[in-house]
Amino acid sequence: MSNYIDSVVDDLDRQVLFNMPLRRAIILFSALLFAVIAFCSSAAYYFAMREILNESLAQELRQTMDTRRLTLKAELDKEILLLKVLSEYPAVRDYFLNPEDEKTKEDCFALFEHHKEYFQSKIINWVNVIDSNYYVNGKLMEKYNASNPNHSWFFEALENKNPPAIKVAYDYLNRYIYDLYIDYPVYSDGKAIGVISGRISLLKFINRLDLPENIFIFDKDGIIISAADKKIVQEQKRLKDLFAVQGEKVHEGIFGMGKNTSKVFDFGDVQYVVNSMERLDLFLVAKDKVDIRKIIEERASMVFLALLLLILLVFIVFNKFIGRVLKPINRNMLSYIETSLLDELTKLPNKRFFNIRIEDEWNRAVRGKYNLSFLMMDLDKFKDYNDKHGHLEGDRLLREVARVFSYCVNRTSDFSARFGGEEFCVILPNTKVEGARKIAEKIRVFIERTGKATISIGVACKIPTLEDNMQEFIDQADQKLYEAKNAGRNRICG
Repeated sequence: MSNYIDSVVDDLDRQVLFNMPLRRAIILFSALLFAVIAFCSSAAYYFAMREILNESLAQELRQTMDTRRLTLKAELDKEILLLKVLSEYPAVRDYFLNPEDEKTKEDCFALFEHHKEYFQSKIINWVNVIDSNYYVNGKLMEKYNASNPNHSWFFEALENKNPPAIKVAYDYLNRYIYDLYIDYPVYSDGKAIGVISGRISLLKFINRLDLPENIFIFDKDGIIISAADKKIVQEQKRLKDLFAVQGEKVHEGIFGMGKNTSKVFDFGDVQYVVNSMERLDLFLVAKDKVDIRKIIEERASMVFLALLLLILLVFIVFNKFIGRVLKPINRNMLSYIETSLLDELTKLPNKRFFNIRIEDEWNRAVRGKYNLSFLMMDLDKFKDYNDKHGHLEGDRLLREVARVFSYCVNRTSDFSARFGGEEFCVILPNTKVEGARKIAEKIRVFIERTGKATISIGVACKIPTLEDNMQEFIDQADQKLYEAKNAGRNRICG
């Protein structure tokens, strides 16, 4: 409140100082107010529209994926069921336990040959832990060993506690494309003895998505595996190759994303929306640029501009009327505030103003049932300071102390006043005692840093009720002030 009064006084003082006609002052104030409203509302509208357009892009991406997710899920479930059935065949288990036995090998290979027709890609891969031979549709491709990073999937699948393992990998032996692999362990006596794998052609599936030019699919390593421009895929471009530093930050941001979730990366007027796929380490990223032109093209922008013009019209039409209404009020306001409610020396609210305000805040706290805090303060040894430096310096010190409150007590609901002499007080609505002590300590430190004086502060805090007495509350803070004085001054009590 003190800050508000200071601003009113200053404004009126400036009008007198520059001999500015009141009519022109009102016009300038109206123009400034409209400019502030136009700027703030335009900024708020701009950021809100950016958020809306970003969310629209994310929603569009979700819809793109949702139309295909059920298809992929059905294909996955079919492959998983086939692999589970195959892994439980006795002939398969016997072969994996004894791969050197020609009879069991022949029976198992025949079984795989028969069932591969039911798989989407008509391809079955398998490898067991005994001979480590990797077969694709019955053809031996290579020997597996733990030291080869390309073979790590096999050993991970053996240890997987929740089969199947589903991942995207590059087929460097046969097809030279990315496929979606489903790896299912074969168990014997509860121990994994090998892995059977089916695969879904990721290229065929992704091609069904018919991706627009601004949407790309990439894996957890940041490699683009599908895009409208096939050259990007063939050259195995990475996100950072396409989008430089922004692409690198997008890639770093995917770690920790949950399955089937979206995330927006905002780089000024350029946004990237990333959507993770369900059960797969694949991500879709859509790049979009939200600039002023795109926002203005929205229909809502026309409505917003019309509202701004309407507000301007209101300012123009009523400006003269408002000036006439406020003229007598403005003329007498300074005189009333300075003579009735403000302390002449410090320009802080005086005790009369304080009595009005404390009663209002007390009643509000009773109705709202919230904490009301009150600080009673007194400059230490102010009489000695006056005697040593003179009353003019004493007055300067009091004005300097008043300015401290504008730094330390800055909520609009808070209220500081000169209680009398070198005593000051602060009302802190809806503030617990811990918060009141923090503000009190801030005031104490500021006064101490002036190097001219110190201040003692008493703190009172309570949730008042109808049965409580407001004067006793004020007296409690006053009592705490005297306790701070008696304890050595320059301290807080309460």
